[in-house]
Amino acid sequence: MTKMMILTGDNNIPALPMTDAQVNHLRRLLAWLRCEYMLDEHMQRGFMEGAAQSVQHGAATPERAGEILQQQAAKINQVPAYVRQAHKMLSKALLEHDRRSGVVDGCRPDENLQATPVSEEPAGVAGAMISTRTRKEP
Repeated sequence: MTKMMILTGDNNIPALPMTDAQVNHLRRLLAWLRCEYMLDEHMQRGFMEGAAQSVQHGAATPERAGEILQQQAAKINQVPAYVRQAHKMLSKALLEHDRRSGVVDGCRPDENLQATPVSEEPAGVAGAMISTRTRKEP
């Protein structure tokens, strides 16, 4: 038996029951946002490590790698806060639906997306701001 996902409503918008097809479209949309704007900390870390390795192997200069990282950081930080919040809330709703349906076990629903300064300076980037996940402590 499949459990239906219901997006809760308010006084102006009624609750929206979603079919399995609509839930799958939501999954694809959230995955696209996460990939297109690198809203995942692992993607960001991999991008920075790739830039650093390209410098180490002579494929790029530190300045060029820094420019590329800065461009990516600017793209990430152009994502409006309300889009980040919607992504977070819809991801959480989808995760809860998947748990109820028995699709997944334990993930961290207490993660939050926010812009923080990059502590390391790979490939010559100073002061870049990249969106990272942070865990809220109880």
